[in-house]
Amino acid sequence: MTLTETNIGRDIAEDGKDDTGRSQQYKNNTKHEELRRRRTECSVEIRKQKGADLMMKRRNITDVEEDDEIVSESDNEEQQKTSHGSTRLSNEEVKNILSNNPSEDDMVRCFESLRKSLSKTKNPPIDEVIQSGLLIALVQALSVPNERVQYEAAWALTNIVSGTTAQTVAAVEAGATDPLIKLACHQSAQISEQALWAVANIAGDSAQLRDYVIKCHGVEALMMLMKRLDMLTDSHVRTVAWAFSNMCRHKNPHAPLEVLRILAKGLVKLVQHPDRQVRQDACWAVSYLTDGPDEQIELARESGVLSHVVALFREPESLVAPALRTLGNVATGNDTLTQAVIDLGVLSEILPLMEKTKSTSIVKECCWLLSNIIAGTQKQIQAVLDANLLPVLINVLKSGDHKCQFEASWALSNLAQGGTSRQIAALVEYNAVPALCAALNQTNTDMLNNTLETLYTVMVTIQNCYPNQMDHLHEQVEELGGLDALERLQESQSEAVYSQAYRIITEFFTDEPAADANSAENADPASPWNF
Repeated sequence: MTLTETNIGRDIAEDGKDDTGRSQQYKNNTKHEELRRRRTECSVEIRKQKGADLMMKRRNITDVEEDDEIVSESDNEEQQKTSHGSTRLSNEEVKNILSNNPSEDDMVRCFESLRKSLSKTKNPPIDEVIQSGLLIALVQALSVPNERVQYEAAWALTNIVSGTTAQTVAAVEAGATDPLIKLACHQSAQISEQALWAVANIAGDSAQLRDYVIKCHGVEALMMLMKRLDMLTDSHVRTVAWAFSNMCRHKNPHAPLEVLRILAKGLVKLVQHPDRQVRQDACWAVSYLTDGPDEQIELARESGVLSHVVALFREPESLVAPALRTLGNVATGNDTLTQAVIDLGVLSEILPLMEKTKSTSIVKECCWLLSNIIAGTQKQIQAVLDANLLPVLINVLKSGDHKCQFEASWALSNLAQGGTSRQIAALVEYNAVPALCAALNQTNTDMLNNTLETLYTVMVTIQNCYPNQMDHLHEQVEELGGLDALERLQESQSEAVYSQAYRIITEFFTDEPAADANSAENADPASPWNF
């Protein structure tokens, strides 16, 4: 068996690294396509979670002196005879025994020894096992009609495919995938869980290996397990949920739509499971599923899983994180999908969440979600204002963590770009000018552009629609140091920052006594903007 047609070695190094820049991650469906952002894996920070069991690859590590309970009762007595006090076999000794018509007891002893070696916490000898040629033996052992042999081989292979891509590909090319998927549906829960663990490791390695798992009927195996989910232990269901997560994870390319449609149906049940870890991994799976084109997001909406995702907002923050990511992804879709987020009652959950959390990551994700809703229609912008979330965004811009400030700047910029004159004027009403003036002292170019665009639009809107407030706004910008900051920004190396700062000064401040004496033109009181 060979996977050379998939170009795995070459392709995987590039998988998940396509970052086309922040400016292309924003959109306003009716005005500015660049305003709504599509989250890329390169920028993911919220998924920095504790524990090796939350990674794409998981190893089954145990005390090398610890013996395992084996499903078959007839094996228990034999296990006591062969395991306790047994010495570890070298790879050469294992090869010699397996090459000379071994008995089932011999096979158990050999594969148990391999499994224990590969279960070492530090520096497991994966490459040594591969180079010794024992991979083929482990794969063949999966088909031996002895549950103990199958279990030990599946465990050993789990730890091999938890390694590097090259190590995982070696196991796949040795033929491990198909028999492991078959064993994932074994009547023995212990063998089934261990084999599924290995399959999940393979799928989690790359989009190419995920597709190979799909080709070997891995999705069908998962759905068979879903039919008997209520009979599985929590540990087993956690492995199922994690396998779903890895099947949805990669996006270069995404899994086929028909596969994601099937997985979405299973996720509806998993995201409601009583076990918290199951719900968490299942929700991350939904977040990966929705991190794509509108057709993928629509699958999640049609499945009915999103209403259960919203319910996770009231759970611990380990569950809030994937729920926010999921709904933020949905809001990146078209206006209908964005409206679905609003209709689920998400906005009423955001305010109490932002008020109680101490996590800057949660605040940042809330601002990102809101910025994508605000990048929708004016009716959707109004829904954010009606939920009393504008003051929260302004406060984040004024005094939040710098990453949170960055997201808040996009939200306010989206409002300025797409809102009605009344909605834009709400920025003044809720005292956004001090926060905008303070943000002019930031160094991030994108944030400066957002802030300058927002301030310019606010001043144009007030000048044209609320002229009696213009003098106060003018004085406020000066008194808060905004004018000084604008003058400094005219020296910026960024052409966009310089141009926007120059535009604001030229149109709104050149007729002041403190203006540059070399400026011959005064600001034209008649703005071309028509609100």
